[in-house]
Amino acid sequence: MNYQAGQYKRFFIKTLGCKVNQYESQAIREDLVRNGFNECVAEDTADIYIVNTCTVTGKADKESRHWIGLFHGLNPGARIVVTGCYTEKNAHELAAMPGISHIVRNSDKNRMGEILGSGGDRLRPAAPLAISDFKGHSKAFVKIQDGCENSCSYCKVPSVRGPLTSRPLNEILEEARRLVENGFKEIVLTGICLGAWGKDLASNAIAEEMGIAAMGLTDLLKELDRSPRDFRIRLSSIEPRYITGELIEFMSKNKRICRHLHIPFQSGDDEVLRRMNRPYTAGYQRDLAARIRHDMPDIAITTDILTGFPGETDGEFRNTLDFLRDILPARTHIFTFSRREGTPAYNMAPQVAPHIVRQRYCALKVFALTSAYLYRERFLGKRLDILVESKRDKESGLLTGYSDNYIRVLFDGPEALMRKITPVRVEYVNMMRSTGIYEPG
Repeated sequence: MNYQAGQYKRFFIKTLGCKVNQYESQAIREDLVRNGFNECVAEDTADIYIVNTCTVTGKADKESRHWIGLFHGLNPGARIVVTGCYTEKNAHELAAMPGISHIVRNSDKNRMGEILGSGGDRLRPAAPLAISDFKGHSKAFVKIQDGCENSCSYCKVPSVRGPLTSRPLNEILEEARRLVENGFKEIVLTGICLGAWGKDLASNAIAEEMGIAAMGLTDLLKELDRSPRDFRIRLSSIEPRYITGELIEFMSKNKRICRHLHIPFQSGDDEVLRRMNRPYTAGYQRDLAARIRHDMPDIAITTDILTGFPGETDGEFRNTLDFLRDILPARTHIFTFSRREGTPAYNMAPQVAPHIVRQRYCALKVFALTSAYLYRERFLGKRLDILVESKRDKESGLLTGYSDNYIRVLFDGPEALMRKITPVRVEYVNMMRSTGIYEPG
C-alpha cells in the first residue's frame, strides 16, 4: 500500500518507558511531519498509531500489548506501528497480534517517515535522530548516547539497546542550541548509560576529525556551559561509577548545572548487590552520597530501589531500609523484581513470595514519602528558581514547576510565567506537596 497516496496520513504516538524513548518519539514526530504526515490531537481520529514500547519489566510488556489492543479496538481499519525495546526480543509475539502493519526496531526509528511513506521496509543510509522541539514539555530532553556496558543480572536493557554508542559532540551542541533558541530553559541530558558518554569516541573517525583524544561527561558539560544563552542543564539517571570527583567538583562550582543527581542504587545490602552483579557495596554508595553532599549540601539525590530480588531475606531488606535512612533520598522510585527471560536472574531461586514483596513495597513507599518530606521541609521559607510548566496543576489550578534541585512547587501567578524560570518563596510544605509565593524582582 502506498501511504503517500492520500490515505493513512494522520498519526498518533503513544510513548512508554524512559526519557530516551520520549526523545526518540519526538524525533519520529518531527520526521513524520517533514514527510507530510499530520499528528492527531485526539487518538480516535488517527489513521496510524505508533506505539513506542518499553520492556524493562513484565508490566511494561503488558502495557505495550494493552495499548496495541486498545488502538486496534478503537479503530480496526488503522495501521499500528510498533517500535521500541519490546520489538527487539519479542517481535514474534507482536507478529501474532491483529492490526500491526509494521514492526520497527530501534535502529530503524530514524526511518519512520520513509517506511510509512513508501509502505515498505527498504533500507537507506541511516540519518541521525534529531529534534528542534519537545511537544507538551517545558523542558527538552537531549539524547547523548545509546547502549549499556553494565551487566546487571536482572536487566534486559543491554540486550535490546546494544553496545555503547556516543553521539558526536557537535550534534549535541547544535541540538541544544536549537532547543534553547526555541524557548526551552532547561535541557535534560539523557541516555541509556549516560555517564559512559565519550568512552567510544576516542577510537572512531568522527572523534579523530574533531581532534578529540578522550572526552567524558564533564567535558561535555563544560562545552555546553560555554553557551552565552540563558538555560540550565539537568542530568538524568547516572550510575554511581560515573560520578567522579571531577564531575562533583564541576557541578558544585557551576550555577548552570542543576543540583540534582538521580543515582540508581537499587539495594543497600552487599549480598543482594552481589547477586544483582552491581559493582558496588552499600558502603561505597554511602560514601558517594556523603562526598556529593559535602560539596553540594542542598543537592537532591534521588534513586531507584528494587525489592523482591530472588533470595532477598528479611535481614537484607532491613539493610536496604537502613541504607535509605542514612542517605535520605529526596525521591525514591520503587520497583519490584520482574523476571526477564534471557537474564541471569530469570532462574535465580528462591523467589520471594508475592505477599512479602507487596509488604516490602509498601514499607518503602511509606519511607519514600517521609524522606521526600524531610528534604522539602529544609527549604521552607527559602526562595527557589522554578521552571514553570506549560499547564496548570489540574487539582488546584495553580501554576506548577520544578526547582533546579527537583522540588515541585505550586503557586499562584499569571500564565505569562509559563515556560520561564521564576523566583518562588516556599511558604507551606506537607507530606504531599510544597506551595509558595511568586517573588518577582
